Amino acid sequence: MGAVDPTYPLFTVASLISSVMLLMVLASNTVRQSWNLGLTLLCFWLFLGSIANAIDSIVWSDNYDVKLYVWCDIDSRLELIVYFVKPMATLIISRRLYLIVSLQSVEPPSIAAKRWDLAVEWGVGLVIPLLIAGPIYYINQSARFEIIEGFGCADTSYVSILEVLIEESWGVLPPLVSVIFYYPKLVRTYLRQRKDVDRFLRSNSSVSHSNYLRILAIATIDILLTLPIGIVNITMIIVAALAPPKDFPFYPGWEYLHADDWEPGTASYADMTADGGVADLAQIYFTRWTSPVLAFTIFALFGVTSEARGAYWRILCSVGGRFGWKPTAPTRKGQNSLGEIEFGAAPRATEGADLEIGSHTPSFFRIEAVPAATDMNFDEKVHREDSSGDTDSQAVRRSKLAIGESWDAFERSDADSADLGKEIKEPCGDTTREHSSSGEREDVADVDSARSIDENVGSGEPTAV
Repeated sequence: MGAVDPTYPLFTVASLISSVMLLMVLASNTVRQSWNLGLTLLCFWLFLGSIANAIDSIVWSDNYDVKLYVWCDIDSRLELIVYFVKPMATLIISRRLYLIVSLQSVEPPSIAAKRWDLAVEWGVGLVIPLLIAGPIYYINQSARFEIIEGFGCADTSYVSILEVLIEESWGVLPPLVSVIFYYPKLVRTYLRQRKDVDRFLRSNSSVSHSNYLRILAIATIDILLTLPIGIVNITMIIVAALAPPKDFPFYPGWEYLHADDWEPGTASYADMTADGGVADLAQIYFTRWTSPVLAFTIFALFGVTSEARGAYWRILCSVGGRFGWKPTAPTRKGQNSLGEIEFGAAPRATEGADLEIGSHTPSFFRIEAVPAATDMNFDEKVHREDSSGDTDSQAVRRSKLAIGESWDAFERSDADSADLGKEIKEPCGDTTREHSSSGEREDVADVDSARSIDENVGSGEPTAV
C-alpha cells in the first residue's frame, strides 16, 4: 500500500534537510560563542521537531496503527512545545531588538536588569512552553495520544472554552504583544535615531548591523507565520464548536476526560477528507510546513555567512584531526597565501618586486656581519673626507652614528624575538616549518650593503638612511 499523502516524501525530505541545517547553525554558534537566546531556543526545538516529523511521516505514511506508545507520548508533547516556542521566540527576539535600539547597548545597564532579562527570556522561551505541554495540556487531554494516518502522533486536547483560554491563546498572545508593543516602538525608534543606531551597530563588535537586520527579518517572518496560524486555529475551533450540535462547554470535567480506558485515538486520511474535513486537513498541512519554512529561512540568514563558514571549517579541522586527517586551509582563487613568518635573522634580499609585499631593498641595519676590514676602510675614508674639509663628511658621520644607535636598539629587540620559537604551524596543523639563524646568505647580503655604502662614501655622494 502506498503513502496516503500525495506529496510524500516531500515533507519527509524537507524535515530531514531542515534538521541538518539547524544543527549546522547551532554548531557554528557554539564554536563562535555567539548566542541569541530567542534564536537559539527556536533552532533547538525546531531541530528536535523536524527529526520527529520526519520519523512520523515515514512510520505512519500508509497506516494509522497504534504502536510505539512511549515515542508517541514524547512526540505528542514535543509537537506542542514546538508549536508554542515559535511565537515565544518571536517575542524574545523583538523585545531584545527593541532594547538594543532604545538603550543603544547590548548588555543591560545594571546587574539587576540583566537578571530580570534572563528571567523573562528563559521563562518565556522555556518555562511557559514546558508548562503548556505538561500540566496545562494534561488538564485538557482527552486521550493518551492520537495517530493520524500519513502524519503520525498528535496531541488530543479536548476543545472547550477553558482549553482556548489556557492553551490555544498562547499561540496568539506573544506575537500580538510583539506587533502591538515592540514592533511599532522598534520601527519608530530606529527611524528617529537611525544615524545614532547605525553608528552604535558599527562600533559594537558583539552585534553588527547585518546581524541585527537578519534577526529582525527572522522575527518578522516568524510573526507572519505564527500569528495567522494562531488566529485561524482559534477561529476554526470556535466555529466548529458552535456548529450543530454545539458541543462547546466551558470544561467537560476531570472525570469525563481522564477515564480509566484512556486509550489512544486514531484518524484515517479518508475520514479527514470526508464530511467537510478538508479545512482541518489544510490546517494540519499549513501548521506542519511552518517548521521547514522557518528552518530554511534561518539557515539562509545565519548559516551561510562568512563567520558561519569559518566555524564550519574549524569544526572540520577538529573532527578531521581526531582521525588523522589534516586538511589544508582553503585560499581564495587568484590569491596566494602570505609567506611564512620567521623570527630571527632577516632573509636574503630578492631582486625585483614582490606582488604581495612590494619591493625589498637591502637593509643598512646588518653592518655587524661585514668584516672588520670593511669598517676600518669606512672609518679611514670618513677621516680623509673630514680632514679635507668636505661638507658631505659631516652628513656621513651623522649617518654612521645614527646607524650605530639604530642597530643597537634593533639588535636588542632581535635577540628577544629570536627566542619566541623555532616552529610556526599553519592552519589545522598540516605543516611545520623549522627556522634557522642567519647564515652565509645573510652575510653576502650584508657585504653587498656595506659595499654600496663604501662606494657612496668614496664618491662623495650623500648616503640615505
